[in-house]
Amino acid sequence: MENLERLVVTMYAESQIHAGKGMDIGVVDLPIQRERTTKFPIIQGVKGSLRSNIKLAKNEEIEIFGSDPSESSSGEESKPGSVAFSEAKILLFPVRQPDRLFVWVTSPLALLRFLSVLETEKAKQLLAKVEQTKLSDEEALSITTDGEIWLEEIKIKAKKCEWLKELAELISESVGSIGYIKNKLKTDIIVVKDEVFSSILETMTDVVPRVRIDKEKGTVAQGALWYEEYLPQDTIMYFVARKTAYAKKDALDKLKAKIDEQLITIGGKESVGKGLVTLKVVNVK
Repeated sequence: MENLERLVVTMYAESQIHAGKGMDIGVVDLPIQRERTTKFPIIQGVKGSLRSNIKLAKNEEIEIFGSDPSESSSGEESKPGSVAFSEAKILLFPVRQPDRLFVWVTSPLALLRFLSVLETEKAKQLLAKVEQTKLSDEEALSITTDGEIWLEEIKIKAKKCEWLKELAELISESVGSIGYIKNKLKTDIIVVKDEVFSSILETMTDVVPRVRIDKEKGTVAQGALWYEEYLPQDTIMYFVARKTAYAKKDALDKLKAKIDEQLITIGGKESVGKGLVTLKVVNVK
């Protein structure tokens, strides 16, 4: 056993993801969860999703996640879990790009957050380079392109960046997906200014109309049309799991063995094929 102190786990979206915040007033009736300040998408409830997806013996489940509130009797003392889970944060967001079908877009802030939870020497070197990055609204960093590129309807001037190639290699190794995607990650990552990234994340999510059918008439029920927001397929997020004060030495080792390279569901709409993600435990040391 390695006696791990924490895990960093990436989530590669194999389908659209709807981690909703409930009804809202606006064009989108059921929007996704977002940070209040940056508008970056987040997913809360990682712990509950893992608990419902991962097969564990009952004693191991209670050890890692704690007592299940739905099963605890009123007089029974609950047991705290030995692992604490962060919310999932955005790392890379897929955007249509005419020359390459799609590319992944990110920003200095999103990269700094990811690199700061890793402790490898490579991550520390890249962190220093990202901290020095200054971009205007019209500028972007690219691995392969010097010149103007289109990110959907946004035209932006890209310039080649050597350290971004190293970063793309690290991310490619940190994502559980097929070889084609891993190779695409090595060339098709674009870094834009934080504010531009926030705007892209607000305007380029998938908004899907949904209806409820009247079974007797076979038509849409009156008033039963609504709009749901989704993170698109190929979105890449990550979360951190760490030991609590109640943890045994091998708690995270047991969790790693169960979740690494596993396909799970997270968020809502599982019955219509949404929320499928592939997990990958990242090398943090």
